[in-house]
Amino acid sequence: MIYVHSLGRAVRYYGEQTALSIGGNRLTFSELDNRVERIAAALSRRGLRTGDRLAVVLPHGPEYIELVYACSRLGVIVVPLNARYSSREIDRVLKDASPRALVRHSGSAPTRANLQWQLALDKEPLDAPNGWCPEVYYCPEAILAIIYTSGTTGEAKGVMLTHTNVLSSVYCLNYWMRYRQGGVYLHAAPIFQGADFPAMFAAPAFGALQVTEPRFSPRAFCEAVEKERITQAVLGPTMINMLADFAEATRFNLSSLEVLAYGGSPLPVEVYQRTRRMLPGVKLVQVYGMTETGFLTSLEAKEDTMEQLLTSCGRPCPGIDVQVVDSSSGRPVEAGQPGEIVARGANVMLGYWNHPDCTAQAFRNDFFRTGDIGYQDTAGYLFIVDRLKDSHR
Repeated sequence: MIYVHSLGRAVRYYGEQTALSIGGNRLTFSELDNRVERIAAALSRRGLRTGDRLAVVLPHGPEYIELVYACSRLGVIVVPLNARYSSREIDRVLKDASPRALVRHSGSAPTRANLQWQLALDKEPLDAPNGWCPEVYYCPEAILAIIYTSGTTGEAKGVMLTHTNVLSSVYCLNYWMRYRQGGVYLHAAPIFQGADFPAMFAAPAFGALQVTEPRFSPRAFCEAVEKERITQAVLGPTMINMLADFAEATRFNLSSLEVLAYGGSPLPVEVYQRTRRMLPGVKLVQVYGMTETGFLTSLEAKEDTMEQLLTSCGRPCPGIDVQVVDSSSGRPVEAGQPGEIVARGANVMLGYWNHPDCTAQAFRNDFFRTGDIGYQDTAGYLFIVDRLKDSHR
């Protein structure tokens, strides 16, 4: 379903505009759609059908994006894995997810998993120059991806994200980051993580060009912003800190940059102030969320400059209900009182793959239990203070 509302929408409204930078070349949305159709046809020819799972272990790059689009077009469930996983970690995930096949890079760790087929994408292109491709799949509640995360404890669990879950995250991203036609989004954070995964579908929906960065470094980031005229990116707090410490940043033209979102934890005030001095015209968007929920809260325009809100992760956008409750009873607590943060909305995951007990523990009264402790002030701004010691995650 999400393919229709993402790349499919882009083809209808922005067909001849640039969509993706790949190998020094730029593809239009129409050209990208044609490439994805050929990849989808090749996957179909290899036996993949709606509901099958395809594991992916690839470097950060445009080929990754194209493959995910092809899966979404077919209704195949993509299982993105960390390219730095060891053989043991890959085998553990593959045993749990039971995918039909694996697309990887020849340099990735080998696996002993018994799969119907494997393909090293850098050695054997996945393309069908001619061939029939099924109609674009459309089912809002079908699973789009299983993204593995361990939260803060335990072995990795597969977070089942539906097409609707990710489309809801697209709306949330646009609420805070304001994608726009002609904008340029840089995939600097890992694509296989929940923070960056929805951006693959958000950028085409609004006519934005996507650029990938194989591995983050402050210099590579600044070079990409200057060369590609990047307008938006999502970074981790550590990346922001590295960027703020990069003394040579002033040598680069970073004037195109409009929004930098970051999540995981609030920036220390000193780091925030250094970043603000380096990028005075950029909106710094602190977001709060997790793989299971997508982005839950953030600060709106101009709120990021209000000193009293520097440690807040903001308020939810319309369509997301975030509350602070007593961890024992589940009842809401008064403003200013700490409690467990819970959330509900179309963005919240379907559940954990193969873990019905964990799924049951993760929800109470239709709210997802984040396992984070925080409080909301009288205006509803959320502040994170701790982790729940007996968290299910």
